[in-house]
Formats: sequence, structure tokens, C-alpha cells
Amino acid sequence: MADNVFLDKSNYTRIPASNLKIGMFVAELDRPWLETPFLMQGFVIREQAEIRKLQELCSYVYVEKEGSAWAGKRNPFQPTFGVAKRSVQGNDSSGLKVNKKPREQKTNSLVSTLHKRDKHKINVRVADEHAVARQTYKHAKHTTADILEQARLGNVLDTKVARNVVNGCVESILRNPNALMWMAKIKHADDYTLEHCLNVCVLAISFGRHLRMDDEKLERLGMCGLMHDVGKMQVPDAILNKPGRLTDDEFAEMRCHTIRGRDLLLKEKDALSYTVDAAYNHHERMDGKGYPRGLLAHEISDYSRIVAIVDAFDAMTSERCYSKAKSTLDALKEIYRDRGTHFDEELALEFIQLIGPYPPGTIVELKNGYVGIVLSSKVKKRHLPFVKLILDPQKQPQEPEVVDLLDVERGTLGKEFLVGKVLKDGDYDVFLENYPVQSTLQGLTSTTSVDDRDVKGDDEGIKALLKSKLRRSEQEFEAKKGERD
Repeated sequence: MADNVFLDKSNYTRIPASNLKIGMFVAELDRPWLETPFLMQGFVIREQAEIRKLQELCSYVYVEKEGSAWAGKRNPFQPTFGVAKRSVQGNDSSGLKVNKKPREQKTNSLVSTLHKRDKHKINVRVADEHAVARQTYKHAKHTTADILEQARLGNVLDTKVARNVVNGCVESILRNPNALMWMAKIKHADDYTLEHCLNVCVLAISFGRHLRMDDEKLERLGMCGLMHDVGKMQVPDAILNKPGRLTDDEFAEMRCHTIRGRDLLLKEKDALSYTVDAAYNHHERMDGKGYPRGLLAHEISDYSRIVAIVDAFDAMTSERCYSKAKSTLDALKEIYRDRGTHFDEELALEFIQLIGPYPPGTIVELKNGYVGIVLSSKVKKRHLPFVKLILDPQKQPQEPEVVDLLDVERGTLGKEFLVGKVLKDGDYDVFLENYPVQSTLQGLTSTTSVDDRDVKGDDEGIKALLKSKLRRSEQEFEAKKGERD
């Protein structure tokens, strides 16, 4: 049983999985957490589905007894952490701690009404979408650079051009979000602000798709993501790129990027209210301790709440002059711990579900020392993905080989092939950019039933559609390049 550093071991007890109830805090399992689909090591049971999954995987678990288990420290996994007006007191007849009201949902929130909206379907295999996504991202990057340059000069920003970029991203993400999300994982420290704006756009649209938002709202959300940090172009480079700690005056200047972003966007005659809102309010917090105005939770729009989460995630997973990049999993843990205080709790939990423990393009080290790139996974088995092995246990290049970690569950592959840890881009000199998508995905496309979300059907029709999209994207890019020349 792996240790959980947060837990006071004297305060939890072993019970059969058959005795689990909603509201119990599960501290430890009878197996390593990495062998399960549960992202966080320690959580409050909120749904019967979680009980069923625990009973399917475990014979027994360790749950929290009544009383404080955190040695005077706030428990980052309790649902009360940073959330007001929630009752969690009480214990059942066995003396085990149980939440009376594990969650108090807003009646009309994006999450609570998610089931009322139609789910977006995958229309194209990820391997087929990548060629179009790559061209879409390339075109979007050049256009975003132009927009940011205009912001730096203090000029009126061309939101019509920005909308064309966003619409291209929306179309690709609706067909299959994994292609552009893979592109958003390839980062360059020298292009941080540029790539950050575009990546927040891509991730925000993907999150909106997960939340089953319609096409119009996805476009609006993409615009919010693309334009959220335009105000940073008005911050002096000496502050923006300072590797050390900012002084109080420099930090105050940095915070002003939200106000400057709002002012830049308001220069346009028909300013888009939602982009102005996101630029101005994406650093506001649920606990009222954000900036620039210290808004209360009910004063923060859904667009700004979403951009706040996506902005933080992309920043944490990027190499910056003043901060090392975190792995995907470490960034998600930060968002989990700050839910309810910094981030909207419901949206934070949904974002974790969207990204999952090992999204496509994640570099992982297996327990046996092999290093590989996650290619895809089944929706309900995201902790057991397809992985392309690229380094042997001695961290030397090897002939690429695709392994299906579901074979561990089937008993045809040893447990030493389970994921040991998530790596950052560049660890062991493995850079995602050096592994072309099409060649990396070889071996995946020939595998049947690779992904629950994979499309089945008219392959020739799909390929014709994508070729048409690719030609159009290339023509638009060349035309734009010709205008600049």
C-alpha cells in the first residue's frame, strides 16, 4: 500500500469494499493507485458509480474515521476545502465519518445541466485529423502573432481575423479534439506568450466541447481564450520576462495586464463583451481574493471561470523564464487542490475528467523503465492507454513498439508495464516535437477498437473531407503569408 503524505495513519481504518457509502473519504486502496482509474490519491465518494468501481477493483479499502485526520492542517481532499455553506458533519452507526451533503450543486450551472445537452460525437480518426490540425495550428500561430503585435502597438485589434482562427480550431476540435490538443503540447519557451494565447484557445474550446456547449458558444469561448492575455503585450519586457521574483511595484504592473487587455478590446467599435469580460476577469477567484476587482463568485461569468482554469493549466505545464514546467498530472493536482477557492469546483473537476491522467502526447516512464508516448486510450480505461515505447530501460533509443496497457488487466502483459510516472517534455532528451505525429501514430491506426470515441464508417468520405479542408487551410495560409510579404 503506497503512502499518502497527507494522511494521519492513526485515523483511518480498513473496511470491505462492500461496506462503502457515499460521503466516505477513501484514504488508501488494497493496490497501488496507479493501477486504478482514480486520478487523485484520496477522495470523497460522491457517486454510486465510484462505489461500483471500487468494489470491482478492490477487496478492501482504508477510510477515514471520525475526527480530524490532518494534524492541524487543512485537508486538501475534503469537499469543504475552500467551499462555504456545506455540511459534512456526522457519522454512521459504525463511527465512520460520512458526509451528509457531499455536494451542493448550482441548479443552472454548466455542469449540473450538462446532461440536458447533446453530446458531441467524434467524426474523424485522430490520425486522419492531424494533417489538418497541424496546418490549422500553423496558420493560427502566425495570425495570433500579428494580433499580439497590434496589441503591443496599442492598435485596434482585428477580431474578424481572430474569429477566422477560432472557427478553424472549432471545426477541427469538433471533428476530433485530440489532434489540436496534441499540437498544444508542443511548446517553445521563446514563444511563450504567443503559444500560451493559442493553447488557451484550443484547450478552452476542447473543454467547452466536453461540456457539450453549442457551436456558437464554442466560438465565443475560443475568442475568450485567444484574446485573454492581449494586455500582457502592454507590460514592459523587463517585467514580463524577468527570471527572478518581481518586486511589489513590478507585480502591480503585471496585474495591470487585465485592465489593459480590457481597454485594448474596447477600442473596437463593436467590441465583443465576452472577450472583454475574459480579458478583464480571468484572474478573479471563487473566494473573492482575485484581481483586479476581487469579484465574488456569483459575479464571475462562466467564460471567465473556464479561461481561469485553462490559463492556469497551460501556464503550469509550460517552461517559463521564472518557473519550470510541471507534468500534466502535477498541474491537474494543483487545480484539484485549488478547486472551490481559486477555481470553480464543478468546472475544475470536469476539466480533470477532460484531460485525464495521460492525455495523448503525454511522455511517460513505465515501472520497468521504458519511456514512451501515450497515443490513445479507451474512455473508461484512461489509466491503461496505448503507449509507443521509444526508449529502453537504460534510456537508449529503441525500435518503436506500441503496447496496449489494457493487456495488463487482461493478464497478457506484466504489471511492470504500468505507468510509473508522467514526464515533462524534454526529460531524458525526449521532446514531443521530434516525433512527427504521423510516424508516431503508426501502429495505432492499424489497431481495431483503439478508442471508444473513434469513428467508424465511411473512411473514403472522411479522407476526402479532410483533404478538402487541408487544401483550403494551405491556400489561406499562403494568401496570408503573401499579404505580409
